[in-house]
Amino acid sequence: MRELECDKRMSHRFTVAIVEDNYWVGKLLESYSEQCGLKVICIVSDGEQFIGMYNELQPDILLVDIGLEGNLDGITMVQSLRGAGYRQKVIMVSGTTNIEHVLTSFHDLGSVYFLSKPVMLPKFQAAIRKAIDEIQLERSQFIEVPKPKSATWITVKNQKSTLPISENSILFIEKEDKRLTRIHLMNGAQMASSTNLSDILAQSSPFMFSPFKGFLVNMRHVVSYVKESGFPTSRRFLIHLNHTAVKVPLSRNLQKEFARLLLETQ
Repeated sequence: MRELECDKRMSHRFTVAIVEDNYWVGKLLESYSEQCGLKVICIVSDGEQFIGMYNELQPDILLVDIGLEGNLDGITMVQSLRGAGYRQKVIMVSGTTNIEHVLTSFHDLGSVYFLSKPVMLPKFQAAIRKAIDEIQLERSQFIEVPKPKSATWITVKNQKSTLPISENSILFIEKEDKRLTRIHLMNGAQMASSTNLSDILAQSSPFMFSPFKGFLVNMRHVVSYVKESGFPTSRRFLIHLNHTAVKVPLSRNLQKEFARLLLETQ
């Protein structure tokens, strides 16, 4: 096959990670990537495995199939990465005819392109050009794309599967009953889980704090706390968080420890 003549936009060695469960499709995408001057840093078939590698790899571009091995599909994997604050360019690659998957890839995930299988070289080249154009535009305009610190991943049970969630994306968690916890996320979404609070806390950093029985709060998102009003005999405080109007209770006995930790996060 004739080697692709790549233009100057592709002369820089941008890095690409391929997340694809079909071996031969993965090798084809690797070949296309190399012809376009990209440096392929990994080919992974399992979404959860890739999340565990992401902090170290930090690729410029992701090529992601929707159907993957393991518990995570490609859409859920990218959603988890977005929740952790990662904003690398994503090109979805799939044989799906489900229009909802296509729309989700653009509206929810911010994909720059959707490649249908079988992937043809001209379409692949156009997708890479678009991704690189966006990267170079951001760099030329000195647009600061924040690089989050290494994320802490918390694995929770969600229905019949397990799901990794970035700790940074969690506002607070509350226990609803013996078998159910509810996880409140920065984007306003809520997720029910059968994972108990103690198991979640064991996976967390010191910034996840239990201010009151049945609650965990992410100290990174705390704005302030005030004494509960309206109840003269109340001995607790209420915690104000970013991104939500919900107030989380704080025990008076834990107020000093909470205040100390809050100072450390600021």
